[in-house]
Amino acid sequence: MHRKLFALAITAFIATTLALSGCGPKTVPVSGKIVVDGQPAANIRVVFQSASNEATVPPTATGLTNENGEYSLSLAEKKKHGAVPGPYVVYLTWSDPEADANPVEGMTVANESPYKLPPRANSGELRYEGPPKGAKDADFTFDSSSEPTDVKPGV
Repeated sequence: MHRKLFALAITAFIATTLALSGCGPKTVPVSGKIVVDGQPAANIRVVFQSASNEATVPPTATGLTNENGEYSLSLAEKKKHGAVPGPYVVYLTWSDPEADANPVEGMTVANESPYKLPPRANSGELRYEGPPKGAKDADFTFDSSSEPTDVKPGV
């Protein structure tokens, strides 16, 4: 009887330790590049929101492009590198690195984006299928001269 209780206690301890260690969902590395009108786009906030129909939806993954337009995703909640494999809706927005908080109105005052991101970049129209082993080519390229301008925002 004592052996069963001891074994049960050890099993519970191991399960609790694993749960608290932050194992979380399995992620794979996902990175890419954002190019607008032939130029790498810096300071683009990249958001991969799950488009899964499963009961348990993977967490959102985010990244920010560097001066070469390159980004790598990390889970927004856990600060864990990569993304969970599966389908995603992708949102791209410019993030002004010099934005100032407006103390009077409590809003952020940002400069105008140096890039002509098309409306579809943040409309919910962009999709990406995260492969089981990850990807280094989750690239998005835009040519503002050939982009439609009447895309409605929303998913």
